[in-house]
Amino acid sequence: MTQHPATLRAVALLTLMAGSAALFAQNSFVTADASEAAAVVTSTIAPAPAPGPLTARWLDLKTLSYSGRYRNSTNADGRHLFMFGQQRYIADGKLKLDASGKYTINFHGSSGRTFNWAFADFAGGQYRDSVIAARTYKSAAQQAALTKAIAADPDGAIYKLGFPSRGGYFYLRQLYVSATPISQVTVEFGSLPIEHGQNTEITSFDDDGYMSGERVRLHDPKHLFFDQIATTWGFVGNTLKPNFFARGSDLKTNNYQQYLVEKKIATRAVASADFSELNGTHSMREAIAIKTPEAKVIDSARFELYQRMNDIALSGVKFAKGSGFAVSADKLLMKKVNVEAGFASVDNNYAAYSGSPYLASIGFGWNGDTFSAGKRGFAKLDWKMTNGVDVYGFYTHTIVVLNPSSNIQGYNAGMNFDAKALINRTKRVF
Repeated sequence: MTQHPATLRAVALLTLMAGSAALFAQNSFVTADASEAAAVVTSTIAPAPAPGPLTARWLDLKTLSYSGRYRNSTNADGRHLFMFGQQRYIADGKLKLDASGKYTINFHGSSGRTFNWAFADFAGGQYRDSVIAARTYKSAAQQAALTKAIAADPDGAIYKLGFPSRGGYFYLRQLYVSATPISQVTVEFGSLPIEHGQNTEITSFDDDGYMSGERVRLHDPKHLFFDQIATTWGFVGNTLKPNFFARGSDLKTNNYQQYLVEKKIATRAVASADFSELNGTHSMREAIAIKTPEAKVIDSARFELYQRMNDIALSGVKFAKGSGFAVSADKLLMKKVNVEAGFASVDNNYAAYSGSPYLASIGFGWNGDTFSAGKRGFAKLDWKMTNGVDVYGFYTHTIVVLNPSSNIQGYNAGMNFDAKALINRTKRVF
């Protein structure tokens, strides 16, 4: 796609803001009549709200956590790619530039050294060593294709050595400004999270992912029918550079567009649909999440789809269009244990979204790294032991594989410590 300077996109955003403000202005101000004023005067005075955290005026800290886990997974050849102890740090929140929070600086930092990994290996080896060892089991034709893909990739020199996954590094993955001049319009600019709508990281992009660019959100269901209309322009890439300060130049380029709508259906469901263009791929994604308390057996369910509508070629290698889906349901037991189970089908060319000849050739997708490609069942468990401490587990098993004798499975088990909750047990700081 043609690259567009960030300044031109900023001008377009300001123009859109001005037009939106004019569109909504006539509906933004309502004068109360005398009866309403009297009702306010005679109404019962509400009790004073409980005092907020000490930092409430300036800081809204959503997440401050540490998580440790053991991960074990195999590939299509039955080779262990992960059999390590891993750790993760996350800090997520925003700084409020005004008391009402209409203008904010948002941040998300974490460990993890690639686009879709917030966990980093710290015990029992690392992913790099497993990948290099697994290469020796490839056929001569596979070895030749891999060599060609590495030579054609801009990051080929790093991929040849196997990119690192070890260490306690902490990176600022997302840093962006958000402005809501009127309630119906929000503009965001900087290193942004990728908007999923109601799709999850199975059929979209990993929750740890990032992009650089701008987004406009419209919230006016009274006039526009949808509860949210979001448009995004920018750049998605730099798999090996989670640190925003190392990829600031991405704001000057454009390889990604997304147009998304979202709608609440009564009080039980939320649905979304979007069209996106990324590295030459054209895709649609749709999803619906439904609350089902009357079912007793489950509390909620989700069904999500994607369709990559065109073939693309990377370094002369064709990657065909594809589609996939995921269905899942969850149930809260004893008010402390949340169980989720489902089935996912992701096409084997999903990694073509990266635009990387190497990543596409080995099937290293940008969706959730615990799912990647294939048809598989999965189950999750999260047990809230006490305020601020959770124990969790995850298991996935491939149902249909090219090699029926292979046993592609993965499981994780670990603990998560919510530092925010632990600190606030004695005094509300965050």
